[in-house]
Amino acid sequence: MHKLSPSIEEELQTYRISFKEEVSGFKTLGDIEELIGYAITRSGSETQRVAASMWFRRYAFFITAQLYMISKHRLTWNGSLSDIEVLDDPEEDQWFPKFWLKENGWSDVPDEESTQALQAVLKRFGSDVIVPLSKSAKVSKLILWENIWGYTVWMYAELLKQCSIKERVEADIENLLDDEMWLNIEKRSPFKRFIGEKTIPESMNPYKRVTCCLYYQIEGQVKCPYCPNNNC
Repeated sequence: MHKLSPSIEEELQTYRISFKEEVSGFKTLGDIEELIGYAITRSGSETQRVAASMWFRRYAFFITAQLYMISKHRLTWNGSLSDIEVLDDPEEDQWFPKFWLKENGWSDVPDEESTQALQAVLKRFGSDVIVPLSKSAKVSKLILWENIWGYTVWMYAELLKQCSIKERVEADIENLLDDEMWLNIEKRSPFKRFIGEKTIPESMNPYKRVTCCLYYQIEGQVKCPYCPNNNC
């Protein structure tokens, strides 16, 4: 177990990850009802399902960061949900929270254990939040998974450009699209449903969602350019 180098910490900052408590935080990720209330306040939504989706569009940065660390650096975070604090200044109009990792311990991931490490991220930080949030806010799990995928597909498109790690990144992507990876999480890989028969680079030109994230249902907002309902 070891801490990250300053250069890797800098990489993670692009995913809204912080290693110091910068502003007052929201500490109860495990309390779904309080989390939804927080999301309603910060998103400006009048409904729980829209607020939950908007929250997940932000929380998706954290999950994408965990997948990034495994695929690029073969490192996995040793913390749990209770070790994450959401850093958010309520005085800021724009809702761009950061995620403070109170526990900064990381473990090496041997290549032969990368599948298990990726699966653990999907379960501990994905499904374990998505299931209760979906049930409480009456929002589709598929929408929440695709909120993650929207950042994850971009992240992998960038990693595939790095020749030194391209082969193992391709293997990780293949695993994430395999239904077996999702055993005891989902019946089949939602990521495979989102990408269809395209490759990662093909899916980016242009990127198009399968589900609608509901953003346009917030007063004053419009449909995203990649919304599947734009042609309706």
